[in-house]
Amino acid sequence: MILKLAIKAFHEDNEFKNLSAYTIKNYKLLLSSFESYCINVHGITEVKDISRDIIKQFLWYCKSDLGNNHTTLNNKIRVLKVFFNYLVAEDKYEFDKNLFKNIKFAKVEDRVDTFTDKHLKQILRYFDRQSRNKPYHAYRNKMIVITMLSAGIRAGETVNLRWADVDFDNSMISVYGKKRKVASIPIAAKLRKELAEFYVYTRSFFDGQPGPYVFCASDKKQLTPDAIGSLFKRLKKLFNFDDVRLSAHTFRHSFASRALKNGMDSITLQRILRHESLQMTQRYVNMWGTALKEPNEKFNPLNDIDI
Repeated sequence: MILKLAIKAFHEDNEFKNLSAYTIKNYKLLLSSFESYCINVHGITEVKDISRDIIKQFLWYCKSDLGNNHTTLNNKIRVLKVFFNYLVAEDKYEFDKNLFKNIKFAKVEDRVDTFTDKHLKQILRYFDRQSRNKPYHAYRNKMIVITMLSAGIRAGETVNLRWADVDFDNSMISVYGKKRKVASIPIAAKLRKELAEFYVYTRSFFDGQPGPYVFCASDKKQLTPDAIGSLFKRLKKLFNFDDVRLSAHTFRHSFASRALKNGMDSITLQRILRHESLQMTQRYVNMWGTALKEPNEKFNPLNDIDI
């Protein structure tokens, strides 16, 4: 089968399965790059001519020429496996058990970046200064940061948040997360107050008729995850922090870090972050958990020794 047609069929199948726009976009970007590599470097246009060596060389090209890090390479391996598994399941490619033999996911440094108070103050003060020129955009962007930090929600969940999802009476918000799952999570009193004030502002800005989304463009259209990404790319270039990655997900990590350091238990954190298993939550606990602190103080051997 022609590679171009195989990729087209794969994308159509994903759209039929109603995968998220974000997932489909990632699949398209990766497979477009893979197709171009096969054609331009190896002259390959047929799926049957793709071998394990071709895949390994493509991954090496991504690492050496494109500068992809291990996390990005792991994602590309994952997408390629999904693509070829689809082709095998649809009888568009003969099963080859050696296709991904010894092509293993790279070990990634177990490090999670978080913001310090200094980082956060710099970011928030920047929006305050920007409010002189673009008051709505600056206020909206500041509230995006505050909401992500306080609620620990993802970029996609942030842009999907509607005013109808904010329950001011009970201090809860409904978020649309991964796999289109809906969950209600609590919001702190301080965030509730900030959102209420932002709502009053948006009503005034839009002449009494704010758009349905909490964070929207000046024409009331919903922001996209790419718009959030562009915001943080601008901030990254502006601040050039050398000790932390300035990204939307770092706010989620920062929420987890501060919650655990302040004594939140792992089960509660898992429910708020909506991890499917405790494995990811445990990663946070291993780095920042305080559950061992009190027992260690109580039972430490040095307590009984006069030094």
